[in-house]
Amino acid sequence: GIGQAFLTCLLDSGYSGKIYPLSPKGGEVMGLPVYSSIRDVPDVVDLVIACVPARLAVQLIEDCAAKGVKTVCFYTAGFGERGDELGQDAERRLLQAARERGVRILGPNCVGVYHPKVGLSFSSDNPRESGSVGLICQSGGNAIYTVRAAAVRGVRFTKAVSYGNALDIDESELLSYFGQDIETKVVAAYIEGVKDGPKFLRTLREVTAMKPVIVLKAGRTEAGARAAASHTSALAGSDRIWDRLLHQVGAIRVDTTDELADMLAAFSYLRVPSGRRVAVWGGGGGLSVMMLDEYSAAGFDLPPSPPGLQQEVWEEIRCFVNTDAGFILTNPFDITTLNSGEGHYRVVRTLAAYEGFDMLVGQVSINNSGWPHKDFGLSVWPDFFTDAAIRVHRETDKPVAVIIHSVLNNWDSERAVTLQQKCCEAGLAVFRSIPSAARAMDRFLRYYERRRAS
Repeated sequence: GIGQAFLTCLLDSGYSGKIYPLSPKGGEVMGLPVYSSIRDVPDVVDLVIACVPARLAVQLIEDCAAKGVKTVCFYTAGFGERGDELGQDAERRLLQAARERGVRILGPNCVGVYHPKVGLSFSSDNPRESGSVGLICQSGGNAIYTVRAAAVRGVRFTKAVSYGNALDIDESELLSYFGQDIETKVVAAYIEGVKDGPKFLRTLREVTAMKPVIVLKAGRTEAGARAAASHTSALAGSDRIWDRLLHQVGAIRVDTTDELADMLAAFSYLRVPSGRRVAVWGGGGGLSVMMLDEYSAAGFDLPPSPPGLQQEVWEEIRCFVNTDAGFILTNPFDITTLNSGEGHYRVVRTLAAYEGFDMLVGQVSINNSGWPHKDFGLSVWPDFFTDAAIRVHRETDKPVAVIIHSVLNNWDSERAVTLQQKCCEAGLAVFRSIPSAARAMDRFLRYYERRRAS
């Protein structure tokens, strides 16, 4: 059952404390003795992860209080999210029992806490390394997805908390905690609704004054708000009010979990540029046009390269090829036909040294594995691209970001993931499409531009 699934997650994640499985049947599971009641556990218990039916929740609170347990995380559903009087009544009775006995409740209807430093996790494949991002997430499924989506970009978390119906511990309390947590440098939040609007606004204003806060507010439409109510019993509120509120306090709003992962990658790895002048390099004329469109629309300046810079780049290229066919050096810089890793490095190094650019963005499309045949020279071009980006990133103070996109076949996708991981390990901000990179970098810059202006 789900209880054993949580136990497996703890064991697979290397939890450093003691674990006590509970079941009325007793016995043994996964090499651990099973206790029939929390009251029978011989040691102090700090946290209970509860997967009991909703009808047994109040009794569990009473048993936990007798044992001295401070917090119960309820995976259990069947409360306010049902949308009927029975569910609302079950929540009221559960909260009353907890408050009368001094027990805190996380949830119900949540997957709980991910704390990699101690091996506490709600998913066996979450990274064991700690990072600098704190996540609060009303949805358990989106908490799992966000941690995974960010992890493949190299983002690591101090803690992530799924809090479900927010019956007791709510979004404001969790947000306040991450605001005060010295290990957390960036706060991310997925919110369907809030219990106390004025309290949340005060807390959000306090935290955004200290560190970046990225918010994905779900339930934007009438249909979405109805779904949020049935999911976590959340009151979604007016989307227009939310938009104004988040802008007013300086929080960064995103619209999807993938955009949330983009922003976490940007804040984790992207250096803050001195301006918006971008040099774009990579391969493919069509993609270069798309880069111009997307970055210009996002408010970036892609200045044409002056004749002197073009001449410097040509001199580097001619050390490795004897033709000028196929190259575009006007910004974007298309150097696909430069079949040399050292040549790629020299070109990108030249762009980084030019004072007319504030940042560099490279893009490579992993979709030429079979064109014109699998052993053709283009198959090594992505390696030249990523190696050059990594070397220049280590040598310059300017921000360097890369876009690695692929079509959905096994060979290309696996290769894209390998190159992406290589870049992440080198400390590069990696994005998966031109539009997502432009949006994320624009929001990232606007955050710091606002900070400078205030």
